Amino acid sequence: MSKGRIISFRVADEHYAQLLARSTNGGSPGSYARELMLQALHAEQVVGGVQVRLDRQEQQVTELRQELRKVLRSALVVFGRFSHEQAKDWVEQTLKG
Repeated sequence: MSKGRIISFRVADEHYAQLLARSTNGGSPGSYARELMLQALHAEQVVGGVQVRLDRQEQQVTELRQELRKVLRSALVVFGRFSHEQAKDWVEQTLKG
């Protein structure tokens, strides 16, 4: 283990009892608390990465919906013999959101 900074803090008796009960294989409550802290830091990074991917997906869905509206309006004008205004109104009424 590399040398690093020491972090110490106090916990309430009930939290210490939980750390003691959950520390397994003869591990100390302190080592279990360290493990929990490292897991929490890693989870924060993972959640951030997932959020970035979700934001990208949301943007792609929005762009896809915009393109679908354009294609549908064009198809209604070309094949359905709608005016541009009728096609626009129909698409906006039909594809909400």
